[in-house]
Amino acid sequence: MSMYWKIILLLGIILIGIHPNSYAFAEAPYYTYTSDGQGTIIKTQTGYTPANQISVINGERLGMPEHVFVDKEDYIYITDSSHNKVYILDRHYRYYNELTSDKFSTVQSSFVTDDYIYVVDSSQKKIFIFDKSTHEFVREIGQPDTPIFNEGYGFSPTHIAVDVRGNIYVRSSGSVNGLIMLNREGEFITFFGANPLNVPLLDQVRSFFLTEAQQRKLERVFPDVPSNITIDERGFIYTVTSSIETNPVKKFNVSGTNYFPDDLVANHNMESVWLGKHNNVYSITSDGWIYEYDSEGDLLFLFGGSDVNSSRYGLLNRPVSIASNSADDLIVIDQGTSRIQTYRSTQFADAVHNAMGAYQEGDYTRSKELWEYTMTYNSIFDNAHIGLGDAFLREGDPHKAYEEFYDAKHTKGISEAFWEIRRSWLENNLKNVFLIIVFLVILGSTHKFLNRKYDYGPRVLKRISVLRRIKILDDLLYMFSFMKQPLNGIYEIQDQNRVARRSSSIIYSLIAVIFIMHHMYTNVLFVPKNQYIVYELSILMFLFVLWLVSNYLICSINDGEGSFKHVYNGTAYALSPILIIMPLLILFSNGLTLEQSVFYHLPIQGMFIWVVFLLFFMIKDIHNYDVGETIGVISKSMFTMLIIGLFLFVLYSLGNQMIDFLYDVVTEVDKRW
Repeated sequence: MSMYWKIILLLGIILIGIHPNSYAFAEAPYYTYTSDGQGTIIKTQTGYTPANQISVINGERLGMPEHVFVDKEDYIYITDSSHNKVYILDRHYRYYNELTSDKFSTVQSSFVTDDYIYVVDSSQKKIFIFDKSTHEFVREIGQPDTPIFNEGYGFSPTHIAVDVRGNIYVRSSGSVNGLIMLNREGEFITFFGANPLNVPLLDQVRSFFLTEAQQRKLERVFPDVPSNITIDERGFIYTVTSSIETNPVKKFNVSGTNYFPDDLVANHNMESVWLGKHNNVYSITSDGWIYEYDSEGDLLFLFGGSDVNSSRYGLLNRPVSIASNSADDLIVIDQGTSRIQTYRSTQFADAVHNAMGAYQEGDYTRSKELWEYTMTYNSIFDNAHIGLGDAFLREGDPHKAYEEFYDAKHTKGISEAFWEIRRSWLENNLKNVFLIIVFLVILGSTHKFLNRKYDYGPRVLKRISVLRRIKILDDLLYMFSFMKQPLNGIYEIQDQNRVARRSSSIIYSLIAVIFIMHHMYTNVLFVPKNQYIVYELSILMFLFVLWLVSNYLICSINDGEGSFKHVYNGTAYALSPILIIMPLLILFSNGLTLEQSVFYHLPIQGMFIWVVFLLFFMIKDIHNYDVGETIGVISKSMFTMLIIGLFLFVLYSLGNQMIDFLYDVVTEVDKRW
């Protein structure tokens, strides 16, 4: 190879290495995460890679960048409070123009519509409006002339969003009542989208003793003011609040109802929110983590991180604003380094976005194909399973939809798919169900007629009653008499030794079987499938034995009249409603959806109350206590359980350390030998 070609090759390598969009920069210095159907954070393929960094615009280095906005034509508006101007870049991040005015003092953010550019000046507490095409000043909006603001309520705008009617939603510093909604003329309309008051427990207790004036003062101490806002074309308002960790990103309709779930996967210190072209929502934390959600608030991607010292390409120092363009590129303002960091979506993220877009456009066949393509990258990507389930459901195939939702453990989708399956089954089998009901009615009527004529009922009952001569069977059937007359049943257990320990042990064993069946066969909508059933059953059995021992010891000290045998048998029969209710409920639950969940939870709560009632009076009557003494004994028994549990834990820890010590000694002796 000649020297000429060697020089050209070397220059080519150097140019490739320094090109801002080169492949070298495509290697992300972070992991990407998503959430499964149960909200657990798991790793997934990279969704976005670092693409470019911009610190100089039109020969001028960024001073204090505050905010980024991207309009419908992909023009990028960068607000810089240090230079008091709004830089305008084209879709290729090249300098296009800039917006300056002698009216500016400290520009904070901007919002751009089809006709106007809105610029928020935080120092002057004003919103300046400019014509989008000519950049000529149109007018300004200051503090509304209404009583609430004239009486001292602060108007300190930092960020705004404007809907299609020209109404302005203002994020104002210290506005504890939420966003300030103005009409296009700047007149106050109402407050909007306030966060619930977050008051520490101690102050909640203290508030009972405060006057009304003191309570109003306390409410001003703990405001959770939204940090940033945006809006979509349908009028949904999106807010993010940096001071809260639970549900910091919200999606409000015009009436102020939040459409995002309360268990949203999020974090505190979320600074900015932005709506993508697929109705996906982006948010970023002050420590550099970027969140992307779908239109329902489910997490799609989580990536990024903070890098204060080494300035690794793609990591952030102190980000304050995020936006995206029509190519799904992310644009982040990193105020800590006074730079603009951009990220490019990968093929995996593009497939996810295209599938979402096809579904929202009603092209369910195309959406299904794209979700299946997405799963070639990650077969356990639950969002793909959910998207496939939605597509199958809209295509009228609820059985396949159910399978996809079930794989993703997406309870809402499972419920919707099962609703359609049940409706279809009823439509096809309603005639058969009706015939079965008619047959049972006729069978019952025939039985009554024949029994009156031939009187065979008593003879049948007499033959069945022979089975009660079997002691163990008679003891088990005594459950029904015990539940019908519990106080009399407790008396018979204690004074007449009505039941044996063997039957009580069988009841305990059956309850353990019911526990396993409850986790294995109850509708997954109400009880998620659990792979640690045996472990949890062991913990439950340990706690139960601990309760029996603790309660017996306390009752013995407090002159209880019952023996351990009485406590053992009485507790078993007090738990017997579980054997009657739970099998029926397990079977019945498999015909319910989430909308009918009350028919599952209400019997569970009733059974729990019934068991507690029986246990309470079992302890009271077996030991001959009054109500106050019974409550005291139960409290002392629970405290004793705690003490014994701590003792066993310490003993277990010391035993492990002793075993490890002996093992080390033996190993050392063996080596020296």
